[in-house]
Parts: sequence; C-alpha cells; structure tokens
Amino acid sequence: MSDGASLGYTGDPNLFRSLPMGIFRLSAKGAWELIAELTPSESHGEAIELSQNVSCTLGNACLITDANPSACALLHIENPGTIAMAPVASVFPEDTLRLFADGLYRLFQGQKAIAYDGSLTIAGGGEHQVAFNLWQGESDVSPDDVYLSFWSISERISLEQTKDGLQSDLARSARISLLGEMTASIAHEVNQPLGTIVASAEAGLRWLSRDEPDIAEVQQLLERIAKNGKRAAGVITTMRALASNKKSERLPADINSVVEEAILLLRTDLAKRQITLRLDLSSNLPSVKADKTQILQVIVNLALNAAQAMSDGHAWNRTLCIRTRRGIADVAVEVEDSGPGIDAHVRERLFESFFSTKETGIGMGLAICRSIIEAHGSQIELQSTPHLGARFSFALPTEQVQTDG
Repeated sequence: MSDGASLGYTGDPNLFRSLPMGIFRLSAKGAWELIAELTPSESHGEAIELSQNVSCTLGNACLITDANPSACALLHIENPGTIAMAPVASVFPEDTLRLFADGLYRLFQGQKAIAYDGSLTIAGGGEHQVAFNLWQGESDVSPDDVYLSFWSISERISLEQTKDGLQSDLARSARISLLGEMTASIAHEVNQPLGTIVASAEAGLRWLSRDEPDIAEVQQLLERIAKNGKRAAGVITTMRALASNKKSERLPADINSVVEEAILLLRTDLAKRQITLRLDLSSNLPSVKADKTQILQVIVNLALNAAQAMSDGHAWNRTLCIRTRRGIADVAVEVEDSGPGIDAHVRERLFESFFSTKETGIGMGLAICRSIIEAHGSQIELQSTPHLGARFSFALPTEQVQTDG
C-alpha cells in the first residue's frame, strides 16, 4: 500500500496513520463506472432499490488501497498487505454491504457524507459492531478516492442492552408488586370457579346415581364445569403472563381481548370496593402491534389506581369505565373514574419515579406505565376535574399503519 497517498480531506498522510479510528482509502473508479451505467431513471432519481447482486457488484468494485493501523487492529489483521487491493466487500457481512452500497450511491448523487451503523467481518471469523462514516475525496485531487472510517460501538451496544435489561427487570418487579397487591382478589377469582366445579361435579354424580339418571341435568352441569374451568384457567394464564420475564415482543394484538383479561384480575377487587364497572368497547377494531403483557400491565395498573382513588376518596358514585375506540391511525384506550380527581400539584409529579400518594406505595407503577407506552410510540394523557374524576388515556398505532410505515 502507498504511504505517500494523500488523505482527501486533510492532505496529511501522517494524520491518516495516527487517527484512533479505523480508516480505509478506497478506489471507487470501477464503482462510479458501474453506477453510471444504470438507466437514466435510476441513476438520476432520488433513490433506487439496490438488490443484493448490485450491492455485491459495487462492493467488489471498490478496492482497499490503504488502511491505517487502527483499521487493521479492529479487523485483527497482523499483515496489512493481506488486504491490499482487496474488494471492500470482503470485510462486510451481507446486511452491512447493502448499507455501504446505498451510501456509495448517495455519494454519487452528490451527498457529502454518509453515516450509519453496521458490522465488519473480523479476520479468522466473527463480526465487530462499528459506526461508519463514508465520504468522497477532494474532486480536484482524488476524484476516484472514497474514505470509510469506522470505530467500535460494542460498548455503546452493551450499555443499551444493560439499560434495556434493567428496564425489563424493573417492569417485571412492578408487575410482581401489582400481583402482590391483588393477591386476595386473584385467590377469590380462582377459588370461586373451582368451588363451582367441585359442587357441579358432586351434583352430577348424584344425578347419575339415581335409578333413572337425568342426562339432561348432567349435561348442564358438565357445561357449567367447562365454563368455570376456562374462567379459572384464564385467570391463571393472565397471572403467569404478568409474572413472566419474557423478552418484549411486539405482535398483533386485539386490544379488547387485553381489556377483558385485565377484568379477570380486577373483577373481585372492584366488587369488594363496591365499584360499578362499565365497559365501552368498540367492535371491529383493527389489531395493534404491541407487547400484550406490557399493555395488560398498564391497563390493570390504571384501573387499580382508579379503584383505590374512588375507595379512598369516599366517592358516592363509584363507577369505573374502560373504553376503547378507533382513531384515524390508532386505537385508543381510556380508563375513567368518578373519584375525587387529582390535585394540580400532584399531577405535575404523578409520573415521576418513586413519587406516590399512597402511604405504602413505592411510586413506580405509573412511571413504568409511562415508560411502556412511550416505548410503544405514544403517551399517557391525563384529564382530571376536582370531585368529578380522572381519565387516563393512551393510543396505540394500528398494525396496518406500522406495517405500511
């Protein structure tokens, strides 16, 4: 490789060698010729769709004419001569090669510099996550030279993964805490159908033990057993989902079904607090793409907070309304109560971590809810009127909108 070649943006070969980031000098003459051969509508349009074959061809047409020591170190290359005049495609995995080809095409269109994240193939196997910058040399000095700089982002990715892991653990802890608060209600909600199952089975045995068994009566009892078995199973399934530590997945979900699962956990608690539940669920709603367990956690938390507010505030008309409705490009969920409302000074801090209006509260429930909804690209909105109640709402983009977008 030539040590005397100039670095396009500085003209200083010593700087090229000493920079702590990896840098390739590439000869893109063959790539420019290939791009120029594209049809006029493709080569002069604002963008083209580069197939994998075209990306490979452009990557193979760009030759590495120089690499600084930092580049060799990142690639674990002991002898720089091993990549002299090698195609740059040889150090890219398939997905990063597409990004490079797209950047090269945009340089051809006149864009000054391209930045993107990707990975490099390490000598001997494996990949290294890096951030790239791609730019063209000075046109009057080296019109065919292209420079590609890169530096490791493994530490940044590790920190982001650690942050995501901590947020996931915190959300799970909040769910476990929520289940702890509702233990008595859940136990009652499970025991009630189990008790009905036992009673129905015993009655069915008595009807069968008669000299003339009443088959019609036994059939009704079996249907009641099946119904209550499904009810108990539904509660347990919902509990397991809330207690699980699965990785967050955004999948198509029926928001009305999520609300109904929340009611399975809340029904006994609402009855104990003498709260009337009103469901206003719009029919034929499109699916939303969401983490079902996380959205279930939000709805249960908002509803339970509303129930506690009405119970603690001595509201005379205790009504909880959970509403779903379709927007232009989303589906909205509203949780509305008829409690005392929320004071203005409390509203300012309501979603802060570790702020709670409950004597035994840790102040993480609403903070976690806000974090979950923001991660889904939305916000929790609050409307409150003194002595007339509060309404929390959020909207989730429909699956079709997200797919098209």
